[in-house]
Amino acid sequence: MNDIQPKDSCQNPGGQEQIQPRVRRGITSVLAMMFLVIFGSLSVAMAIMAQGNLRAADSALHVSRASSAAQTGLVFGGRRLESEARRWVVKKGVIDNEFGSDLWSGNIAVDGSEVELLPPMGYETTSDPSGLMEALLDAHLADDHSFDAMPGDNLLPEIFNGRRLETKPIQLDQGDGNMYFRLSYELVEDLENETRVRITSTGEDRGITRRISMEFLVTKKIPFAVVSPNRIMIGKNVLVEGPLGTRFGMNPGELNEGNGDPIVMRSDFQYLDEELDEALAEFKELVMEYDVDGDGRLRPNHPEEGQALSGSGGLSDVDGDQYVTEFDLFLEAFDSNSDGRVIWDSERSEDAGISDVVVEFENIDNQLARLIDRAFADRNLDGVVDEMDTQLGYNDGVLDTYDMYAKVRGTLSFAVKESDWDTANGGPWRGVVEGPVLSETDEAPVIFEASEELLRDVTTGMFSNNQDWYRSQTDSTPDLTEQSDSNLGSDPDTEFIPSGSGEWESVPTGSPNPYDWIRRDVYRNMVFTDVLIPRGSNARFENCTFTGTTYVETTTECTHPNWNYLGALDRIEDSDGNVTYEDKFSGLEPAPNPDGSSDIQDTKSWSNNLLFDGCTFIGAIAGDRPAEYTHWRNKLQFTGPTRFYLDPDDADIQDQDDADQILGFINGFSQEQTDYFTRSMMMMPGWSVDVGNFQNEQAEEWESTPVVNLRGVIITGVLDARGTVDVYGTLLMTFRPVENTGPLFYGGSPDQFNTTLGYFGPDDGDLEGTNLDSSSFDGFGEIMLRYNPDSKLPDGIPWPITIEAIPLTYTEGAY
Repeated sequence: MNDIQPKDSCQNPGGQEQIQPRVRRGITSVLAMMFLVIFGSLSVAMAIMAQGNLRAADSALHVSRASSAAQTGLVFGGRRLESEARRWVVKKGVIDNEFGSDLWSGNIAVDGSEVELLPPMGYETTSDPSGLMEALLDAHLADDHSFDAMPGDNLLPEIFNGRRLETKPIQLDQGDGNMYFRLSYELVEDLENETRVRITSTGEDRGITRRISMEFLVTKKIPFAVVSPNRIMIGKNVLVEGPLGTRFGMNPGELNEGNGDPIVMRSDFQYLDEELDEALAEFKELVMEYDVDGDGRLRPNHPEEGQALSGSGGLSDVDGDQYVTEFDLFLEAFDSNSDGRVIWDSERSEDAGISDVVVEFENIDNQLARLIDRAFADRNLDGVVDEMDTQLGYNDGVLDTYDMYAKVRGTLSFAVKESDWDTANGGPWRGVVEGPVLSETDEAPVIFEASEELLRDVTTGMFSNNQDWYRSQTDSTPDLTEQSDSNLGSDPDTEFIPSGSGEWESVPTGSPNPYDWIRRDVYRNMVFTDVLIPRGSNARFENCTFTGTTYVETTTECTHPNWNYLGALDRIEDSDGNVTYEDKFSGLEPAPNPDGSSDIQDTKSWSNNLLFDGCTFIGAIAGDRPAEYTHWRNKLQFTGPTRFYLDPDDADIQDQDDADQILGFINGFSQEQTDYFTRSMMMMPGWSVDVGNFQNEQAEEWESTPVVNLRGVIITGVLDARGTVDVYGTLLMTFRPVENTGPLFYGGSPDQFNTTLGYFGPDDGDLEGTNLDSSSFDGFGEIMLRYNPDSKLPDGIPWPITIEAIPLTYTEGAY
């Protein structure tokens, strides 16, 4: 029997069999199962990927949190290092590797003689630390948020190898021990003989760690362009790039309604136009009433300061810098075409690519215009002054918003209370402090009641040990007479005129209000090397070059109240025009001779009153340290194109005709000489120093007017700068006038002695100065004072340690 089932078929009309297709109903199920497998696999894959992404995201989150913890720790560690370093007040000028290592490890005497330790801030200890590293350890022991994250942390903080401090972990959220950082502080050896501390911060979050580090420089800096115990006076046509500080006003009798102000600043825009003078006076009244932060500017959008401008008539923000200042009033007065700028030099503007200009401030006060146009030279802060800075407004012949005008670019710091000053002055202090103050964005424009830690007095006595080295440099060289004779014998252009054949000169020379007269030896066109100028020389040096150390000798025991006046002369002219010089005072008690042999009737021969006209100093000038400020007798004047050079990279050297000679002298100094010279190019504590001329002497071609250049740290008792002067460094004044002592023994007030930049008259307290309203007054000159943050300091000045981050040392994952 055939069991094969026949196919479904049917007969067609031709009798042939036709096969019918079979229906396969299982294919749908197969396809469904295939898609089910595919989608199931995709779901599993997506689930696996999602789980991986979640794990990756979680890991990335913890990595990010660990990195954030490390960054937080580095900031925290830097601030802690800075805070603890400020406690260490040292007299050492340069924190080299040897001293810094001893300070770090505690191998140093903290007895107040060379190193003083201030109390900690925010915590207490039972004993003082021996060094900076131990001070950091004490600070970390006092932390509330440190904890033990792993075994062994209970032994921290701990010092290892006398160089490295390891600290306990510090949690970022209270009670959360999963996210924290731990710090390591370590002294670093440096090839540049500096002292550096490396801070390593390790951040952790749930077992994931990230480590970063950066080095910090341990140094010492006085963060001021001027520090003075006497009052500071900033005149017209004077700009300061750097902070100013004075402790004047803390002693009885210093603050008064006359001239007893810690600082006086005069507007740069006075005496240009009568209507502008009136507008400036009105603006000053508004500043006195409405300026809330003391920066001498009014903000139109400020709720209080804006009230002063709402009904002020023509006062508006002309330059568009969001402030109304004296500069806006100046632009309003001289901007004839209302384009928001004032053109003062068409040649400069054309060189800068500014064409089709209308000169609006031509030959009105060229020195002021140039001063503003060339201020803040590095406009883009790249460390180089180039064409890019010109495009940003530097020296482009245009005065506008790009010049970012400020009278002082830095903070004003005062020891006095604001209310005490206002009370003594009889009104707001801003009535005598004119001009805008532009401080750093994170700093206040004005600080009152500045602590002694922030702003310290610099005194003459601090430099008792500095003179020895400078004087020793002249021990083995020919004296002044021998070097003079050598010059006369080898150079026909040199000349010596003895005092007996010379002209009488006023003291100070050129002052309209002299207090003495003198005849000087005159030295012309000579070169001196490591020369000692003996006491009693009282000489004039014209167009001379001084290389190495120039040491000025005087009698240090000059505390007798008549020392200033013994031998002083008056110029007497009779009706026939005959001139005689007679004793200014009679019956004065003579001063005792320091050796006790006899009395001194004339102190001129025991002192040194010197004048340097158009001289060049390559090195430093230093002198004996007088025990009392005797400005009639111990005085230096620098007039004409006086130049100071030491840095071979000084761009100004290349503009000099004798550049090769200057560089030859500089490169010939030993490392020791260079080190001392860079600490102070003028070491004259307790002396009176005048820089510039009492009259604003300009060359026929005004841009060729000689400039007195001062560089480095300038240390004097009192300094007056007038005329055309450029200072790059720091001015440290040491004389603090006290009633009934020293030059005030016979009367007077402390406000008669000032650190003066610019021209002031006797009514302002500058008794040597010129009457600004007199017909003989010939302009205000041009003075720029720029603070050099990299200046080295001499030994002797007690000042707190400074910490500076070195960004280029930032490292991730190292150490």
